[in-house]
Order: sequence, then structure tokens, then C-alpha cells
Amino acid sequence: MRRKLLFEVSLKGCFKLDGYGIVRNKFTRNMGYLLDGLIRLADVSLYDEGGTSRTVRTSTGHLLSWLTTASSVIVGYGISLLPQFGIGSNPPTVTDNNLNSADLFLPTNYVDVIEASDKTQFVIASIWSPDADKSYLEVGLKIITDLYYAYPCLLSRTVLSPALSRVKGTEYYDGYILEFPSNFTRWFIRALCSTVSGNGMRPTRGRVAKDINNSLFVLRVPNVFAGSPDVMIGSDNTPPSPDDYNLKSPIASLSSQAQAVEVDTTLQEVRIVRSGSITPSSNITLGEIGLFCNLAGFSGGSSVTAKTMLVRVALPSPVTLNAGTTYTLGIVLKLT
Repeated sequence: MRRKLLFEVSLKGCFKLDGYGIVRNKFTRNMGYLLDGLIRLADVSLYDEGGTSRTVRTSTGHLLSWLTTASSVIVGYGISLLPQFGIGSNPPTVTDNNLNSADLFLPTNYVDVIEASDKTQFVIASIWSPDADKSYLEVGLKIITDLYYAYPCLLSRTVLSPALSRVKGTEYYDGYILEFPSNFTRWFIRALCSTVSGNGMRPTRGRVAKDINNSLFVLRVPNVFAGSPDVMIGSDNTPPSPDDYNLKSPIASLSSQAQAVEVDTTLQEVRIVRSGSITPSSNITLGEIGLFCNLAGFSGGSSVTAKTMLVRVALPSPVTLNAGTTYTLGIVLKLT
């Protein structure tokens, strides 16, 4: 008999608007596809503003705006994540392709990672000023998929009540925050920040990370994701920390692994699910499960590819996996 155990962790998104406060967003399916593509190091398709499927080159390991050169080399050029205001008020859904009534894009001129003991935040923000008085009822985050065609694809959206006022000639600091609980490692969020930093023509060094062996390396900017995702299990259920670099007591990687994005229009949520199977030859204790992938970086003056933990889930109570029984185990990244 096959048994299935999936362990869920959630990440949140919100807009932090100058003089207004923090407003939670609704992720669209595009955000799930985008993160899935980075983790797997594979190109994915996102829906543009008109609902047409467009290829995003997440196989580059970064999220910079890209252009295909005459020699068919994919080159990353500049920041592709941009907030946008609108004047529509329809409630957001996971299948939204655009703002209800789109207006101004904002320039992204601030990218950072804010770290605490219980969470890590990935922040992008704009310092800007309108050239006329404005009143907004919605805001979204978009990614520009190609420099030549410049297809914008909506990643998240929220409506504003009361309306947000912006006054001509006044400078504002409006931003977007992805918030990750302690299940997510700092190395993962630092890598995400790397994907929208620097310039693809001049790869360079960024933040520090730790690999699965607790060895320090420097993340490559911008093409930092290097594929080979892997789900591993262990026996220790010590609570997770953003500073974790490996399972506390590793047992094995799962076999026959697969990854998929689930778009739930009933619950209005998006889930990235990676799972695999194990048939223990003797009883084992399951206390933790982790998601890993390779990250590109530098160490000692040389390029390296390091297996790095992205997510660790500790079970509230350990579970016994019985000998001879096949189990499907996995991690669910829920975008709420």
C-alpha cells in the first residue's frame, strides 16, 4: 500500500505603500510558474496582459530582462520586476492576467533582503513622483519577459480601499515584499535577490551562502540558480531556522521525484509541489524534510556549483515509516 505525506509551507506577499501601510496581495499563477522555473532551471510559460502564453527564460538562472542575440545566446540586461498602479477595483484572483484598469509603471530602483531570526523578506521598491495628481484603487507586480517585445506578465495584485492618493511633484517610496517564514533559508532569498541584480553581460559576486556541507561560498550574480532540485528526508524535528544549511539528521534523497504547479481556483491559491517516493528496508523515523537545489557561485577564485538547502520543514511529531511500505513524500510551497 502506498501512503502519501505532503508537508506545506507558505510564503506571503504584500505591497508597502508610502503613507498608506501594508496591503496583502493575491499571487497569480504566474508567480508559481516563475519560482518553479528557477528551482528546476527550466524555461516556463507565463500569461501576458492579454492572456497569451509567453516564454520566460528561467533556464538562465536569473530574472533579468533578456534578449535573444543573433547567435541565439540568451543575455540578461536589466531589472524586470516592476510595480504598477491601476484604477480598477475588481477583486483579485489567481488567474488574473492584468490589472483591472492599468495605469503607471514604477521604476524599480531598490532591491534588498531583510533578515530576522524568524523570517526573511525580499524587497523591491521604487522612489518616484507622479507628474499629475493621481488616485489609485489597485496595484500589481509585473515581470517584463523580453526586451524586444516587452511582454508584461502579472505576478501579484491587490485592491486598495480607501483609494491611494499620489500628489504631483511629491516623491514616494512604494515597495513590494515577499515574506518567507523560518522554513525558508536565507540562502534561498539571497539567491532570489541575485536573480534581479547586476547585469547578465558581466556576471559577478554577490551575497554569501552556505552549502549542504556548511561551507561558505559567494553567490553568482545574476545567473545563480543551477538546477538539480532534490527532496531529502531526515529524522530530527528540531524547529527550522533561516540559518539552516542541511537537515539535522539526514537519511536519504527520495526517488522518482517530480515537480508541478497547482492552480486552485476554488481556494484561490497557487502551490508548487515537489515529491518523490521511498520504500524503507527497515523502519525509519521521519522528523524533517528539505528541498535543495544547486546554486552557482565562487570560492577561492574559482566557479563552483553548490548543493544548497532552500526549505526545511520539521514535523510537529516524528512519524514512523514502516519497512516494505512505499511512501510518497513531498514539500508544498503555498503562495497565499
